[in-house]
Amino acid sequence: MTLAGEPLFNTVKYTPVELIFFGLGGLGWALAYLGVIREILRKRFIEIPAAAVAANIAWEFTWGIVHRTDLGAVFVWGYRAWFFLDLFIVIGLLRYGTRHLATPRLKEVFHLATVLGILAWSATLLLLVRQGYDTPNGLVSGYMVTLMMSALYIPQYLREPEKQHYSPFVAWCKLLGNGLVIGFCWLALGENRFLLTLCLVTAILDVYYVLLFHGRRPRLAAASA
Repeated sequence: MTLAGEPLFNTVKYTPVELIFFGLGGLGWALAYLGVIREILRKRFIEIPAAAVAANIAWEFTWGIVHRTDLGAVFVWGYRAWFFLDLFIVIGLLRYGTRHLATPRLKEVFHLATVLGILAWSATLLLLVRQGYDTPNGLVSGYMVTLMMSALYIPQYLREPEKQHYSPFVAWCKLLGNGLVIGFCWLALGENRFLLTLCLVTAILDVYYVLLFHGRRPRLAAASA
């Protein structure tokens, strides 16, 4: 089957198993985004670190709007769905993101810094793709951004006094989503050692965050009892 002349799934270049890994991983990330958006609507709380939000929306603009993944038409629209979900997160960040900041001067420049960060990351990623350093599905740049997100989650969570606002649903969806896409990278792009190194470090950080998250929550619950 095709959509506008493009196959729904690129089974010429990728095996069905590889596409299933990527598809389920992409679904995991979409659910993570929905979990973040739910917390924004319910608690006016944005749990993704601001720098990671800026880089993430820039990547989704690069690969969801400007460039097309080679995975097939279903994934092209999946990337675009990520972009539009992440727009809600960016809006939430601009409205409520200053609550993570303790320095008044940083709060004054937060909105400008966020916009400039998005522009800077967009230019960087667009040039990275243009120079031919990315894979045809954007996973080198994608895991550069994802590794940064996974790394920044940990110190932000440790600094945050209101840890009850962080979602276990998001933590697990992020871990499983990344894990499944890493499986795709291992199967389909195993010769790219740089990408696999990014994936390995990201996986370690995600596992550590989930262990940290669940290790601290029982103590927090006991302290509030």
